[in-house]
Amino acid sequence: MTSTSSVLSDRYARDLRAPLFSQLGKRIGQRWRRLITLLLFDIFALLISWQVTASFGEPFYLLNDNKDSLLAIATIIAFQVSLLASQELYQAGDKRRDYINIAKTLTIAHLLLLSVVFFFQDSRNILHQSLILSGVLSVTLVCSFRYSIDIAIDNLREQGFLRYPIYLISKLEDKNSAIKLLDSDRRYDFAGWVDITTINERDSVLQDIYRSKVSDVLIYSWEGITSQPLFYIKLKNAGVNIHVLPTALQVVEQKIKLRFLGSIPTFELSSYLTIGGDFLIKRCFDFIFAIALILLLIPAYLLIALLIAIDSSGSIFYKQNRMGLHGKTFQIWKFRTMKTDADRSQKSVEFSHQWKDGALFQTKNDPRITRIGKFLRRYSLDELPQLFNVVCGEMSLVGPRPVPNSDVEKFADRHFIRYQVLPGMTGLWQVSRSNTDDYEIDKVVNLDVKYMENWSLGLDIQILLKTIAVVLGRKGAY
Repeated sequence: MTSTSSVLSDRYARDLRAPLFSQLGKRIGQRWRRLITLLLFDIFALLISWQVTASFGEPFYLLNDNKDSLLAIATIIAFQVSLLASQELYQAGDKRRDYINIAKTLTIAHLLLLSVVFFFQDSRNILHQSLILSGVLSVTLVCSFRYSIDIAIDNLREQGFLRYPIYLISKLEDKNSAIKLLDSDRRYDFAGWVDITTINERDSVLQDIYRSKVSDVLIYSWEGITSQPLFYIKLKNAGVNIHVLPTALQVVEQKIKLRFLGSIPTFELSSYLTIGGDFLIKRCFDFIFAIALILLLIPAYLLIALLIAIDSSGSIFYKQNRMGLHGKTFQIWKFRTMKTDADRSQKSVEFSHQWKDGALFQTKNDPRITRIGKFLRRYSLDELPQLFNVVCGEMSLVGPRPVPNSDVEKFADRHFIRYQVLPGMTGLWQVSRSNTDDYEIDKVVNLDVKYMENWSLGLDIQILLKTIAVVLGRKGAY
């Protein structure tokens, strides 16, 4: 097996995307602190704008009594804040400092409110001049408050506070210049360095980065890393933002932000926004749904077990070692669909039937399959015991399908990306293929990566529903 697979065999915590919950909590805490701070200051600025408007003697009441007026103002402020959020003005980086966009968004909010007042309110209840004055004050105060926050943060960072630890990956000759670059940007503290010429031989590099609890990694020479997509996915799964100098960069994702480190532009490849939340939602859904299905399918389990026992001698279940999350081996469970000597006779069948590039062996009319096994495979009923793998946390309902370890040994390095998430009972490839013998590993991995990048609970449900339709409509699995 390749050196990459040995990296994968390191046992990290069981998680969909991020192996370190402590780092995850830190990043989530940073995000929420920023969001709450900006929200409180924006709301305070908007409240002041209305209070100042009222102090000039302008009628302030949208409705007849004071309680309704306060409710209306609260609704207006909520609307203003929602528009700001829709323009991503609470995100990290330069977006929250886009004062032109802030002014434009608040102006649009007041124009919409002015239109509502013009068409639906009696002019005696509120003067249009009040809204104009409030709009000017809102833009001025919100921008001023945010600018004050930036000045305060810059002063704190000058004193060494509110900085993000960043890990450096570069050539030895570039180390000093890279550290100077980081020193010129007060947002970051240098947390560690590794020589990029040794990174491909050192399995411990990723563990060093994890232990450093860094939020960002600066890669000074991206072209020096072999298996770039795999390295990129592993860092993203750890909740790490990746900064890459825009030289010889092979783009590995479409959503790339241009960010500056000091005066030098870099590409930022961001981590997933809700890493641990994704995992918890997915795991809870998997556990509850799997338990419910097991209880519902008890009669089917008993009937299938009886038919297998009648059809051929041997055990009811078949178990086999498969590679799971981060390369950890687990035993996958199935209903037995082959004769008891199937593993011993596999080698001769491989060469007498369909064998593609020495991997992922499947064949039609396999003589080892029993009569009841053909029926079970046709409707994928042999996979039902894997619900217990799901309950135990070794598999997910949806994810890349695990293949036998003997086939994994034939994988190229880039194919190991699929082992950065829990393997699934079904996946995007299973519901996308047009027939059962068109398995091309590169296409499969591309679909696996697409699933990892676009995961949502809705996508899982969509794949599960599509799986039912595919199983009932296809001619059969081998």
